[in-house]
Amino acid sequence: MNFFSQYHSIVIKALGEDAKKVNAKIGSIIADRWIDSTQKFNNNTEFAQSFENYLKDLEFAHYVKINCDEKNYILDIKGCVICHGNEILRKEGIATACPIIQAAKYAATKKIGRNIITKGVDKPGIVGECTIRLELE
Repeated sequence: MNFFSQYHSIVIKALGEDAKKVNAKIGSIIADRWIDSTQKFNNNTEFAQSFENYLKDLEFAHYVKINCDEKNYILDIKGCVICHGNEILRKEGIATACPIIQAAKYAATKKIGRNIITKGVDKPGIVGECTIRLELE
């Protein structure tokens, strides 16, 4: 288990009841760093490609792919170190926290100007793989 996975699980555990609120704030800060460096996008495909490139640069996962049309907004992630930290929490019976979901929602709200609904997170493979399904209202 790498340092970041351990660190993530320890921080979430230490935050206790505040973990959910802090996770949302972390997600918005992650997104703000990208938002501040981007211009207006002509369409949702440009938005998705730009945000995907930003998330790849963060190196939290080996693979990141984002698709966003007028309704569906999907992030496909593989090799995520955050998931491994969440697996530690899950085994201890503690609620997990993913700042990437929050960052994705916040980024789209700010850059596309639409409300975002979480439709689900599928975990089809090994720990570290997920498909985050969001929808534009």
